[in-house]
Amino acid sequence: MAWIAGERIVLRAWERDDVRALWDAAQTLDDTGQRMRDWLEPPKSLAQLEQEFDGNVSEPDPTVVRLIIEAEGRAIGDIDLFHIDQRSRNAVVGLGIWREEDRGRGFGTDALRTMLRWAFRHLNVHRIELSVEPDNERAVRVYEKLGFVREGMRREHHYDDGCFRDELIMGLLGREFEATDRELTRAAVRTTP
Repeated sequence: MAWIAGERIVLRAWERDDVRALWDAAQTLDDTGQRMRDWLEPPKSLAQLEQEFDGNVSEPDPTVVRLIIEAEGRAIGDIDLFHIDQRSRNAVVGLGIWREEDRGRGFGTDALRTMLRWAFRHLNVHRIELSVEPDNERAVRVYEKLGFVREGMRREHHYDDGCFRDELIMGLLGREFEATDRELTRAAVRTTP
Protein backbone atom coordinates (compact mmCIF):
# COMPACT_ATOMS: atom_id res chain seq x y z
CA MET A 1 0.00 0.00 0.00
CA ALA A 2 1.61 3.24 -1.13
CA TRP A 3 -1.04 5.70 0.06
CA ILE A 4 -4.74 6.15 0.69
CA ALA A 5 -6.27 9.50 -0.23
CA GLY A 6 -8.87 11.22 1.90
CA GLU A 7 -10.55 14.53 1.12
CA ARG A 8 -7.77 16.72 2.59
CA ILE A 9 -5.21 14.18 3.82
CA VAL A 10 -3.19 11.26 2.58
CA LEU A 11 -2.45 8.17 4.64
CA ARG A 12 0.93 6.74 3.70
CA ALA A 13 3.61 4.41 4.99
CA TRP A 14 6.08 5.68 7.57
CA GLU A 15 9.42 6.93 6.28
CA ARG A 16 12.55 7.30 8.39
CA ASP A 17 12.25 11.12 8.30
CA ASP A 18 8.86 10.83 10.00
CA VAL A 19 10.58 9.55 13.15
CA ARG A 20 12.29 12.95 13.44
CA ALA A 21 8.96 14.76 12.95
CA LEU A 22 7.40 12.65 15.73
CA TRP A 23 10.38 13.28 18.00
CA ASP A 24 10.22 17.04 17.39
CA ALA A 25 6.48 17.13 18.09
CA ALA A 26 6.97 15.17 21.32
CA GLN A 27 9.28 17.89 22.59
CA THR A 28 6.46 20.46 22.67
CA LEU A 29 5.05 21.49 26.00
CA ASP A 30 1.33 21.23 25.23
CA ASP A 31 -0.82 18.39 26.61
CA THR A 32 -0.39 16.27 23.49
CA GLY A 33 3.36 16.72 23.63
CA GLN A 34 3.26 15.43 27.21
CA ARG A 35 1.08 12.45 26.21
CA MET A 36 3.50 11.70 23.38
CA ARG A 37 6.46 11.81 25.76
CA ASP A 38 4.59 9.41 28.06
CA TRP A 39 3.97 7.14 25.06
CA LEU A 40 7.70 7.20 24.33
CA GLU A 41 8.44 5.98 27.88
CA PRO A 42 10.93 5.12 28.98
CA PRO A 43 12.51 8.30 27.63
CA LYS A 44 14.02 7.47 24.28
CA SER A 45 16.55 9.30 22.21
CA LEU A 46 16.00 10.01 18.55
CA ALA A 47 18.59 7.32 17.76
CA GLN A 48 16.62 4.75 19.81
CA LEU A 49 13.40 5.64 17.99
CA GLU A 50 15.14 5.34 14.63
CA GLN A 51 16.47 1.94 15.66
CA GLU A 52 12.93 0.83 16.59
CA PHE A 53 11.69 2.10 13.22
CA ASP A 54 14.38 0.10 11.42
CA GLY A 55 13.34 -3.01 13.37
CA ASN A 56 9.67 -2.52 12.52
CA VAL A 57 10.52 -2.18 8.83
CA SER A 58 12.70 -5.30 8.77
CA GLU A 59 10.25 -7.42 10.80
CA PRO A 60 6.71 -6.09 10.25
CA ASP A 61 3.87 -7.25 12.49
CA PRO A 62 0.96 -8.65 10.43
CA THR A 63 -1.54 -7.55 13.10
CA VAL A 64 -0.59 -3.87 12.82
CA VAL A 65 -0.95 -1.20 10.13
CA ARG A 66 0.88 2.03 11.02
CA LEU A 67 0.41 5.02 8.74
CA ILE A 68 1.40 8.67 8.63
CA ILE A 69 -1.26 11.34 8.22
CA GLU A 70 0.02 13.84 5.69
CA ALA A 71 -1.64 17.19 4.99
CA GLU A 72 -0.42 20.28 3.23
CA GLY A 73 2.68 18.38 2.13
CA ARG A 74 3.94 17.38 5.58
CA ALA A 75 3.49 14.69 8.22
CA ILE A 76 1.02 15.98 10.81
CA GLY A 77 0.19 12.81 12.75
CA ASP A 78 -0.18 9.08 12.71
CA ILE A 79 -2.99 6.55 12.62
CA ASP A 80 -2.71 2.88 13.51
CA LEU A 81 -4.90 -0.15 13.07
CA PHE A 82 -3.70 -2.79 15.50
CA HIS A 83 -4.73 -6.02 17.20
CA ILE A 84 -6.08 -7.02 13.79
CA ASP A 85 -7.81 -10.36 14.36
CA GLN A 86 -8.42 -12.05 10.99
CA ARG A 87 -10.64 -14.76 12.49
CA SER A 88 -13.03 -12.48 14.39
CA ARG A 89 -12.46 -9.60 11.95
CA ASN A 90 -11.88 -7.09 14.76
CA ALA A 91 -9.30 -4.34 15.11
CA VAL A 92 -8.43 -1.35 17.27
CA VAL A 93 -7.73 2.10 15.85
CA GLY A 94 -5.72 4.92 17.35
CA LEU A 95 -4.67 8.26 15.97
CA GLY A 96 -2.91 11.41 16.96
CA ILE A 97 -2.50 14.83 15.41
CA TRP A 98 0.90 15.87 16.68
CA ARG A 99 0.76 19.67 16.87
CA GLU A 100 -1.89 21.98 18.29
CA GLU A 101 -1.92 24.15 15.16
CA ASP A 102 -3.08 21.15 13.11
CA ARG A 103 -5.93 20.18 15.46
CA GLY A 104 -9.48 21.42 14.99
CA ARG A 105 -9.00 21.69 11.22
CA GLY A 106 -10.75 18.45 10.24
CA PHE A 107 -7.57 16.48 9.50
CA GLY A 108 -8.19 13.90 12.24
CA THR A 109 -11.80 13.37 11.17
CA ASP A 110 -10.74 12.95 7.54
CA ALA A 111 -7.92 10.57 8.49
CA LEU A 112 -10.16 8.41 10.66
CA ARG A 113 -12.95 8.29 8.08
CA THR A 114 -10.41 7.34 5.39
CA MET A 115 -8.91 4.59 7.57
CA LEU A 116 -12.37 3.25 8.45
CA ARG A 117 -13.35 3.08 4.77
CA TRP A 118 -10.17 1.20 3.96
CA ALA A 119 -10.43 -1.20 6.91
CA PHE A 120 -14.09 -2.07 6.42
CA ARG A 121 -14.00 -2.24 2.62
CA HIS A 122 -10.56 -3.67 1.88
CA LEU A 123 -9.48 -5.57 5.00
CA ASN A 124 -13.02 -6.91 5.53
CA VAL A 125 -12.96 -5.91 9.20
CA HIS A 126 -16.31 -6.35 10.94
CA ARG A 127 -15.77 -4.27 14.10
CA ILE A 128 -13.33 -1.54 15.12
CA GLU A 129 -12.91 -0.14 18.59
CA LEU A 130 -10.96 2.67 20.15
CA SER A 131 -10.33 4.09 23.58
CA VAL A 132 -10.29 7.72 24.63
CA GLU A 133 -10.17 9.70 27.85
CA PRO A 134 -13.82 10.60 28.54
CA ASP A 135 -12.99 14.27 29.13
CA ASN A 136 -11.54 14.58 25.61
CA GLU A 137 -14.89 15.90 24.40
CA ARG A 138 -13.63 17.08 21.02
CA ALA A 139 -12.38 13.59 20.14
CA VAL A 140 -15.53 11.89 21.47
CA ARG A 141 -17.67 14.18 19.26
CA VAL A 142 -15.61 13.23 16.19
CA TYR A 143 -15.91 9.52 16.98
CA GLU A 144 -19.67 9.75 17.50
CA LYS A 145 -20.05 11.77 14.29
CA LEU A 146 -18.42 8.86 12.44
CA GLY A 147 -20.78 6.36 14.07
CA PHE A 148 -18.85 5.05 17.07
CA VAL A 149 -20.99 4.19 20.10
CA ARG A 150 -20.01 4.22 23.75
CA GLU A 151 -19.61 0.63 24.89
CA GLY A 152 -18.10 0.90 28.33
CA MET A 153 -15.70 2.53 30.74
CA ARG A 154 -12.47 1.13 32.10
CA ARG A 155 -12.31 2.85 35.46
CA GLU A 156 -8.94 4.19 36.60
CA HIS A 157 -7.36 2.31 33.72
CA HIS A 158 -4.05 4.12 33.42
CA TYR A 159 -1.84 6.41 35.45
CA ASP A 160 -1.11 9.79 33.90
CA ASP A 161 -0.04 13.17 35.22
CA GLY A 162 -0.14 12.10 38.86
CA CYS A 163 -3.52 10.35 38.92
CA PHE A 164 -5.44 7.38 37.62
CA ARG A 165 -7.62 8.09 34.59
CA ASP A 166 -10.68 6.41 33.16
CA GLU A 167 -10.79 5.16 29.59
CA LEU A 168 -13.94 5.23 27.46
CA ILE A 169 -14.29 2.31 25.04
CA MET A 170 -16.15 3.02 21.80
CA GLY A 171 -16.99 0.58 19.02
CA LEU A 172 -18.21 0.65 15.45
CA LEU A 173 -19.57 -2.12 13.22
CA GLY A 174 -19.04 -2.08 9.48
CA ARG A 175 -22.75 -1.75 8.67
CA GLU A 176 -23.06 1.18 11.11
CA PHE A 177 -20.13 2.94 9.49
CA GLU A 178 -21.50 2.43 5.96
CA ALA A 179 -24.83 4.01 6.98
CA THR A 180 -23.07 6.94 8.68
CA ASP A 181 -20.67 7.39 5.76
CA ARG A 182 -23.55 7.54 3.27
CA GLU A 183 -25.35 10.14 5.40
CA LEU A 184 -22.21 12.27 5.79
CA THR A 185 -21.68 12.12 2.02
CA ARG A 186 -25.30 13.15 1.35
CA ALA A 187 -25.00 16.02 3.85
CA ALA A 188 -21.81 17.22 2.15
CA VAL A 189 -23.50 17.14 -1.27
CA ARG A 190 -26.48 19.13 0.06
CA THR A 191 -24.21 21.87 1.44
CA THR A 192 -22.01 22.12 -1.66
CA PRO A 193 -22.94 25.19 -3.74
